[in-house]
Amino acid sequence: MPERRPGRVVMLVDNTIDGDSRVQKHARSMADAGWEVHLIGRAPATGPDTYQLGEAQIHRLTLRRLPPRKSLRRRVTGVRYPLAYDSQDKAVLKNRRIKVDWAELEVRGAGAAARTGIAQPSSSKQLPLIAARLAGKVRRTTIRARTRQTKAAAAAWGDKNGTLEGLEMAFWGATMGDRAWRRLDPLPLRYELSYRDKIEELQPDLIHAHDYRMIGVAARAGVRARAAGRDVRVVYDAHEFVPGLAQANPSKKWLASQVAYEREHIPYVDAVVTVSPALAEMLQTSHGLKELPVVTLNAPPKLVPGEETSSDWTTESGARDVREACGLGPGTPLAVYCGGAAPQRCLHTIVESLAYADDVHAAFMINNLEGEYVRSLRELAESIGATDRVHFMPYVPYDVLVRFLSTADVGIHPLRKGPVNHEVALSTKFFEFMQARLPVVVSDVKAMADEVNRVGNGEVFRSEDGKDLARAVGAVLSDRDRYTAPYELPGMLDEWSWEAQAEKYVALYERLLKHLG
Repeated sequence: MPERRPGRVVMLVDNTIDGDSRVQKHARSMADAGWEVHLIGRAPATGPDTYQLGEAQIHRLTLRRLPPRKSLRRRVTGVRYPLAYDSQDKAVLKNRRIKVDWAELEVRGAGAAARTGIAQPSSSKQLPLIAARLAGKVRRTTIRARTRQTKAAAAAWGDKNGTLEGLEMAFWGATMGDRAWRRLDPLPLRYELSYRDKIEELQPDLIHAHDYRMIGVAARAGVRARAAGRDVRVVYDAHEFVPGLAQANPSKKWLASQVAYEREHIPYVDAVVTVSPALAEMLQTSHGLKELPVVTLNAPPKLVPGEETSSDWTTESGARDVREACGLGPGTPLAVYCGGAAPQRCLHTIVESLAYADDVHAAFMINNLEGEYVRSLRELAESIGATDRVHFMPYVPYDVLVRFLSTADVGIHPLRKGPVNHEVALSTKFFEFMQARLPVVVSDVKAMADEVNRVGNGEVFRSEDGKDLARAVGAVLSDRDRYTAPYELPGMLDEWSWEAQAEKYVALYERLLKHLG
């Protein structure tokens, strides 16, 4: 049990915590360092819950609903299509309901005389049925008309960057400034509503906001606490460069809202942390920060030589490492990828490269084994005759992942070149490959390509070029000892370990909480 330090820490995140290794490692390491740590996240579909993560306490809360705020486009289409339902789903349900009701009328009208010979009801008893049929026809005609208008309205709703959005952004930006996000995308208010009571119940001394959506929740909780006479410090952990999030959501209105939300609240924080040196410089420049943000890399815990097989953890099939999970012997070349499965991650480039590397297998540890993108990867593998050389498996817990990966031959990170957050990224998997002592093959995104070229632990290939990826993998496999040699240099891997990054958090917390004695 660690010696208890003064101060209660509340961390906030906008996800369910599962799969967010940075947040999990941060909570555990600060609790291990002696602080009382509470991590608040969003409840999964199974409902709210609490549990322990090491010495840290986890609280997963239901995201509360708010009345939807109609956009200018919704209001205009409402005038243009007054009969439209609120959504296409509602139109579908209405059509299903009328089909069920009409089927019931058909049964009532058919009777049973044809089979039983029982006399039909008298004409007086048929009158309610005639009225019901007439009412049903009116309802059916109305629903069909409203469905047609709903389809037309939905086509208009889908335009996320039209003239109406431009007018809406300009109006609210001119009248409210950075406060315009309340009109453009009030989702952060739902998080504040959902987390507020728990934050105030815990009465933290330090609030740590993970990622941009939590900065306002933390800053506003800090303002309320100070108004109540409590001295609360606020830390903003910036995982992304918010103006570069256009890749995540093509809506200009949405992006303007996120930028304004971050910009309004960043003056209220006491310190900023981020994930790469390049991003730290961009944040300092864009927000005029007095201090360069503290950089804590997305690094994994160290894998101590000799501990590769020391863990009792196995997959559901009983495999202890990725090679065993794929059913491959030690002589088969094996490349690995771990992380999200999405088109911008360019997993398709890895599969395409197998057409130029007949003996190489590729293993993917990903977040979704059945999604549309993953199905397209399976189809691509089949089309090039590589089905038996592609292996998909679910996420592996972060605290055993490095050991699990260590039996592969090379780690691949094929991130798409271009988006600013890709260019400045030093991602978790990049360091996981290094701690597993795997040579690294990365696309030519700037930060990671520069690091690989500096260290000499891998090769760089042209983004989304399967043939060039196969060339890079082949170069590594033909002289693997050359690319793993940097890992043997004294202290080299220490720099890229979570243990080293946690020390930076500890130093920051000690500085911010020193007034507690």
